[in-house]
Amino acid sequence: MNLTIFDNHVHIKNEAIDFYVKIYKKHGGTALNLVNLTESCVNLECFIAEYERNIKVSKILRENGLEVVVTIGPYPVNIIDMHRYYNSGEIFEIYRNATRKAIKLIDEGKANAIGEVGRFHFEVDKIYQEEANEILKMIACEAHDQNIPIIIHSESLDDRGMCELFNDLNKNCGNLKIVKHFSRPIFNLNCGIIPSVPASRDNARKAPWGKKGFFVETDFAGDESNPNFVLPPDSVPKRVKMLIQEGVEIDDINTSMNFYREFYI
Repeated sequence: MNLTIFDNHVHIKNEAIDFYVKIYKKHGGTALNLVNLTESCVNLECFIAEYERNIKVSKILRENGLEVVVTIGPYPVNIIDMHRYYNSGEIFEIYRNATRKAIKLIDEGKANAIGEVGRFHFEVDKIYQEEANEILKMIACEAHDQNIPIIIHSESLDDRGMCELFNDLNKNCGNLKIVKHFSRPIFNLNCGIIPSVPASRDNARKAPWGKKGFFVETDFAGDESNPNFVLPPDSVPKRVKMLIQEGVEIDDINTSMNFYREFYI
């Protein structure tokens, strides 16, 4: 039986493409969600350039035999730096236009999801958090109108926090397809948010293999010179191998790993 191994959150810089392909395929990786790197962007042109770069990288990965989901979108933490150049209204419009460009590329079949978008993962002044929340609501509503999944970057959330986030966004926008990036292993009571959990041994063992509705990820940062930040690219294949050795059925792993196809594609 062919075994699907999908990593739901990977960043790859141009210079790390060969390194990533070699390591990931060597250990059995077959598919990934390639998420753009827009953390340094302070204008619309930069966001768009990174979208296009990410799409080009996805084509190279496919040429090397990997299945690729593509996620593009404006990173939320940039709001702080953007205040050096723009006022709040201008920042909101940059994010709106960046979101609409992402949606256009998704409509053209060049990408599959919007992300990672959302809020800060550290304490910030209230004005920044309020702006991030308003921008997230805007992005969620724009994505809802096109039935596009969104991948949320935020502070760590427990089950109550996930439900509050989900209910708040759904109240404003309607039913949404939401993934919580770098989630705690909350596989129940999350109100419909799809947890994407770091591929640690503990998280892999806790996951409900054989069921759909969750992902595992490395959040590999795309840097060959620092492959262990956040998790190295071979982590998901290694966790799968561990699970099989511990007695988890391959059919169950395949059922869960193949969920990405119906969720994103």
